[in-house]
Amino acid sequence: MSWLQIASIAFAFLSPVVLWAIHRRKPHPAFERFFARCYAGLLIVVFLAGPLQRYLEGRPDIAHMLPMHLCDWALVTVVVALLWQSPVCFELAYFWGLCGTLQALFTPAIDPGLEWWRLIVFFVDHATIVASVIFMILVTRMRPRTLWNVLLWSEIYLVAALAVNARTDSNYGFLAHRPVTASMLDLFSDTHWLYVVEINGVALLFFAALYAPWLIADRIVARRAAIN
Repeated sequence: MSWLQIASIAFAFLSPVVLWAIHRRKPHPAFERFFARCYAGLLIVVFLAGPLQRYLEGRPDIAHMLPMHLCDWALVTVVVALLWQSPVCFELAYFWGLCGTLQALFTPAIDPGLEWWRLIVFFVDHATIVASVIFMILVTRMRPRTLWNVLLWSEIYLVAALAVNARTDSNYGFLAHRPVTASMLDLFSDTHWLYVVEINGVALLFFAALYAPWLIADRIVARRAAIN
């Protein structure tokens, strides 16, 4: 694990906790808005940095430049949720960010020998997505209300990524084949259609696991209210 990866993981978890600790002592809407915009601005910068650098270097590559990884879609939902407090976008950011992006932080599917700026963009991108989701939970008090939105949009993403992969011979979502670096995907089948089914099924299980604490808490509150 490189120092950049360690720093990114620390930023992802510590920055929102520090902001929450400061905010809870003297809550103020302006504090929430300012740091929500800071997270959103950072995400927009890193989102544009990669394609812009490739363009400036004169080596655009559609197989790698399209925003078709799940983390790209998670980034967009995070930015919208941060800036406009969209409940649906927060739900998508919560599940996609904590299931997919968080895993990418711990098992990054990126060549450590790449240019330094690409490594920084990758880790800052993924770390800020996770940090933003935790920030919205702790500071702006947003929470997922249902699983249905993420189930629907995850299937839309799956179909879209498969179609783009077939059209461009790319590997968005790692749906064409496993990444070269070690990951949980190494445990899945070598048969392509079964590999895709397993990715989809495991993702749905992770979504359910992430929603379970909220569901249990709601039922406890409802039971207490009924008793009282």
